[in-house]
Amino acid sequence: MKPDYKLVAKAKYIHNTADLASELWHEVYKRYYPAKQLDTLVEELQSADAIEADIDNDVNYFLVFLGGKLIGYFAWKMENTALHLMHLYLKPEYRGKAIGRDIVQTCERLAKGEGKGRVWCTIHAKALPVQQFFKALRYRELRPAEQENGIVPRNELVYEHTLS
Repeated sequence: MKPDYKLVAKAKYIHNTADLASELWHEVYKRYYPAKQLDTLVEELQSADAIEADIDNDVNYFLVFLGGKLIGYFAWKMENTALHLMHLYLKPEYRGKAIGRDIVQTCERLAKGEGKGRVWCTIHAKALPVQQFFKALRYRELRPAEQENGIVPRNELVYEHTLS
C-alpha cells in the first residue's frame, strides 16, 4: 500500500499538522532538549501560527496518510537552486518501511523537474539514525547549520544531495 500526501492549506489541516508535529517532535527530540526548551521549539516552529506563517512564505506542508490513517508529515520550500526539505516526520511504527525514502525521492524528482540542482535539509547533530538514513540516500554532510534567531540553540548539520 502506497501512502497518500495531502497538501495542507485549510485551517483544519494546519491544526492537524500542528497537533501531529507536537506529538512527533516531543517523541523525537525529548532526548536532545529539556522539556521546557522543547515546548518552546515546538511553539516557535510548529504551532498552527508558525505553520501558517511558513505556508504564507511558500513552504508546502503535506500530511502523509496510509490506508486513511494519518502517519506523518513533511514540508519543503523551493529555493533559487535547490529544494529545501524542511521537515520529514513519521510515527515510530511507520519508520523503516521505505515511506521516508519514497518521500525524499519524490522531493528529488520534483526539484529536478523544476530545474534545481540539489536537495538539502538540516539534521540534529545527535540524531545518528537520521544521519544514516540520509547518507544511505547519497546525502553528504556539508557543515553545521547556521543558528536561526530563536530562544533555543538547535545544534543541526546541513546535509545535501546533488541531483544528476
